[in-house]
Amino acid sequence: MSESTTLFVGLDVHKDSIAVAHAEGHRADPPHYVGSIGTRQIDIDKLVRRLHGKASNLIFALRPAPAGMCCIDT
Repeated sequence: MSESTTLFVGLDVHKDSIAVAHAEGHRADPPHYVGSIGTRQIDIDKLVRRLHGKASNLIFALRPAPAGMCCIDT
C-alpha cells in the first residue's frame, strides 16, 4: 500500500453476533454493510485481517447493546 488509507468500521454488538459496516475516510460514499460475524475472538481477528487488506488504518466504533459509543484505533 503506497499511501495511508483509513477505513471507519462500525460494529453493532449483540449477544450472539456482531453486525459490521465500513466507510472509507475522506470519501462521500455511503457505508458498506459487510454482514454479521460471530462474537468469538477468532471471528474478530479474521475481520481485522480482512479489513487491513483494504486500508492501512482502521478506526472502530462499537455500539454495545444499550450503552453508548466507544472508539478503538488500530
